Amino acid sequence: MVTELVTGIGVGFALGYGLDRLFGTMPWLIVLLTLLGFAAGVRVMLGTARELQRQSEAADGTQAGRPAGREGRDSGDGS
Repeated sequence: MVTELVTGIGVGFALGYGLDRLFGTMPWLIVLLTLLGFAAGVRVMLGTARELQRQSEAADGTQAGRPAGREGRDSGDGS
């Protein structure tokens, strides 16, 4: 997940640097596009986290019908 954040920042910085060099607006586009890259990276990272959480919940739900492990058994005889 961190890779997505770093990639967003890196792409924003690279585009900002290139456009700043082209237009001579140093450092305005670097700052703007780096911030936009950060926001995009956070958005993608949160989406990935949600997807992983859904997959985890789905996996837990499919195992709910299985018999409990040793620690979850209750024999009812008090032992």
